Amino acid sequence: MAWESDTDILMISQYYRPETIGSGPFCADLAEALAASGKQVKVITARPHYPGNVVFPAYRGGLRDRQFINRVEIRRLPVVARGGDSFLSRLANEGSLFLGATAALTRDRARDAPMIVVLCPSILSVMLGNVIRRRNARCVAIVHDIQSGIAEGLGMGGRLLVKALKLIERTTFNRCDLVVVLSEEMRRTLRNQGIGCPIEVHPIWIDTEAIRPQPTTSGPARTALYSGNFGRKQGLLQLVDLAQELHGRGSPLRVRLRGRGNQEEAVRREVRSRGLRNVEFRDLIGPEELADGLAEGDIHLVPQDPSIADYAVPSKIYGIMAAGRPFVATARRDSTLWHLREESGAFLCVPPNDIDAFANAVMELAENADWRAELGRHGRNYVLRNCARNVSLRRLIGRIARNGAPYELPVG
Repeated sequence: MAWESDTDILMISQYYRPETIGSGPFCADLAEALAASGKQVKVITARPHYPGNVVFPAYRGGLRDRQFINRVEIRRLPVVARGGDSFLSRLANEGSLFLGATAALTRDRARDAPMIVVLCPSILSVMLGNVIRRRNARCVAIVHDIQSGIAEGLGMGGRLLVKALKLIERTTFNRCDLVVVLSEEMRRTLRNQGIGCPIEVHPIWIDTEAIRPQPTTSGPARTALYSGNFGRKQGLLQLVDLAQELHGRGSPLRVRLRGRGNQEEAVRREVRSRGLRNVEFRDLIGPEELADGLAEGDIHLVPQDPSIADYAVPSKIYGIMAAGRPFVATARRDSTLWHLREESGAFLCVPPNDIDAFANAVMELAENADWRAELGRHGRNYVLRNCARNVSLRRLIGRIARNGAPYELPVG
């Protein structure tokens, strides 16, 4: 078949680099790998703003709305800022990209691309991919979050909203040629929602060349680090409780909180109100500093709100493991994180909101440098076997391209 578009692959994503956390870096990695394989790739995305609520200074005013970076054509669109973590705020943010991208693509031949790849946490972006694709084009959704699960767990919008979201997800995903999810538990959740299209599991990847283990503390640990988004689903008040418990037990550990997000001020306010002097706040760092930043933590902390779905896998854990650092996560038994702990042997899990168990695990690790080093080695070996970026991207591109794709995607 002769395609009329000069774009081989159109990607639609709410997030893209230079955003350093969340799904943006992974969308950029995939787009650049596809472009390196010789395909003409165009990305439709929002002006970068995540995890904050305002557009990055260098991207305001539209000066970088059209760029070519590493052979990828990028079109950035203005969106309504997320004023908080409510459903209405999310809907305004994601809906504005949906409307802006719909308008932009009516005048863009990229809509005629033979393949459309959409990154979801925004089900509206997946819907757009299905709406604009031409007959016989292929639509692939890469799902990092199931929005109905997050809304249900965090009580966003009530039962009717969750029911509506599940209906939208079922209708939208079933129109895709392939859905790619992060875990077996996510696949099972979508199947239980009535989604019958092909679903494949492909975990997050990490650049194991850029992130390598650095020298570790031989004696007692000094710093317990959280780095990432300050959002509701992270359950960050558990870290405030942990810091208070560590202080009460006389632990010299410093709790370092690094990141941004709509819950940041609430966390800072809670730390101030309790007078905690063992907590310090730092801003996010750039990707070129990531290896050094990860090395700051003798122990890493990965809390989650216990209400969110048990299939959730924070992408930060793969960077921590690549850096050869141990971490303590809060996770329910039989959750995806719990199973990953059993498979990798790289970290500890404690029940959510069990501050005694959280503090016990952190303090035991803090006093045992050999144990920290052992967990770090297990983590590094796990990501080398399963999540190294180049190998993982080749595998993912192969999955995207098969099942009736009109062409193959060689990756050099």
